[in-house]
Amino acid sequence: MSHNKPLGGIAMISSDSHNEVRSTQSPHWGFWGTVLWGIVILVIFVILQLVTILVAVVSRSGRLTEAELMERLTPAVKDDYLISVSTFVTTVICCGLIVGIVKLKRGSILREYLCIRAVPLKIFMRWIGFLLGFIVLSDSITILLGRSIVPPFMSAAYATANPVWMIWVALLIAAPLFEEAFFRGFLFKGFEASVMGPIGAVLVTAGLWAAIHVQYDLYEIGTIFCFGLLIGAARVITASIVAPLALHAGASLVATIEVAILG
Repeated sequence: MSHNKPLGGIAMISSDSHNEVRSTQSPHWGFWGTVLWGIVILVIFVILQLVTILVAVVSRSGRLTEAELMERLTPAVKDDYLISVSTFVTTVICCGLIVGIVKLKRGSILREYLCIRAVPLKIFMRWIGFLLGFIVLSDSITILLGRSIVPPFMSAAYATANPVWMIWVALLIAAPLFEEAFFRGFLFKGFEASVMGPIGAVLVTAGLWAAIHVQYDLYEIGTIFCFGLLIGAARVITASIVAPLALHAGASLVATIEVAILG
């Protein structure tokens, strides 16, 4: 799972001030503006990933015929080094794009738009407990079903990791940063303020987030969707993107450790 410790910035704040920031409304794109800009970001995201992998393959192999290029592209999408590089590129560019789109909305405040707020330590630790419970339950069900807790895609990708540190940085920092800024940040803001409300925003963002993980099978995508519901709930209840970002990174940490040990 493109699952992915930005634990810094967590500070104690009073319950009154927490409720106050929860109710703060910063100008933001409406439902359709959010949808259209979201499509633009996703299209650019996909193009960047494909172009990055294509450029890397060509630079490695030199001039290729169309048949040779297609032959090399198939294994390239499972090459951990290329996955890491494309993740870094898309995170930097797409996060910058999100910031630019937010700034295009006159009067918007980036911290308010993306809900970049401190979370009380006691509340934060409670969500870490929920994360651990989810991981134990998910892994237990997977084992009972006779499935490996390490997805085949992750095993194949990790086996090609060179240098290994790149995949750790990609999974624990880069991927969670973009995905949370986009799904639980930009999209969530526009959806939550529409007729969908908070519950609809949680469901839709979890579904969209799960749907982009096409490298996994239906069972694994279903697990990602369930995890998306958990971190979406954290986004609503804490009124902050810090909690889902940390939970995402924490889940990716556990998943990567499992791959390193069992894969």
